[in-house]
Amino acid sequence: MITSAILQLAASQYGVLSRRQLIDDLDVSPSAYSRWRGRGVIVEVVPGVVRIASSPEDFMMRCMAVQLCVGEVGFLSGWTAGALVGLRSMRRQVIHMTVPTRVDRTLPAWADMHRSRWYDESDRTTRPDGLVVATPMRMLWGLAATCNQHRFDRAAEDAWHLGLITPAIAWDYLDVHRCRGKDGVARLQGWLEDAMGRDRATQSNLERVLLEALARRGLPTPVRQHPLHLAHGGVIHLDIAWPELSLGVEPGASWHHGGDLGQRRDQDRDRACAERGWLIVRFDESMRDDPDSAAAQVARIYRRRRSEHRNVRD
Repeated sequence: MITSAILQLAASQYGVLSRRQLIDDLDVSPSAYSRWRGRGVIVEVVPGVVRIASSPEDFMMRCMAVQLCVGEVGFLSGWTAGALVGLRSMRRQVIHMTVPTRVDRTLPAWADMHRSRWYDESDRTTRPDGLVVATPMRMLWGLAATCNQHRFDRAAEDAWHLGLITPAIAWDYLDVHRCRGKDGVARLQGWLEDAMGRDRATQSNLERVLLEALARRGLPTPVRQHPLHLAHGGVIHLDIAWPELSLGVEPGASWHHGGDLGQRRDQDRDRACAERGWLIVRFDESMRDDPDSAAAQVARIYRRRRSEHRNVRD
């Protein structure tokens, strides 16, 4: 009989329980365990871990199932850790777990257990729901070793925006661990070479997409997150700017801005910038469909702005 204690523990673990928990902690006999499995009352998810048949098999459930299978060691890492801390566009199809080399488990195709000689207890942290996850820097190192530069840069910027890391923290971590993996080192250092010159994270993926399109147009490299002091004493940061022309570009993104209220704030910002003689070019999410056209328009505005400034000087 499935007791309330069993249901409560399963509910606290996204619907899954280990065989050890059922038999050792909840006094379920081995024969009852086998009988429940045979009747479909509980369903095996990974070896030694089952879910209550009525519980959905989703991402969080699989994370907990892999963790219970591994036991007291290991941490959810890479793409999985990124998804759990709120980074965007993290793959959820495969659950990534890092364990010491001594650990050996048989897992289904949707779980990837990385056995590593580089295993330190300080690289893991336990969430309130019991999931054990890589620290932000260990998570980013794992992503640096598996992502291309573009995907990694986006993940690192998101982690910075969420307050999980700073470039200074990342640089210190790199200095200590740069011998750990050539690919990870190269990508992490590539991001840091740009990020160390800024005091704020890139605010959206649209910003990165537009920057790449602007580079293809041959425009001079703009300043990113340029601080602009307003007439009333406040300071704002422009996503993309050419300060010598008082020209700024703001690619919008729903992840960072909030509906009508956000649009009104943007309009207030643009007027405040105009008081300082700045022209702000703003794009919404539709720019994603054709960033090259947006970049071409910015290039035309840039050339006209440069011509106007030259005429003023002459």
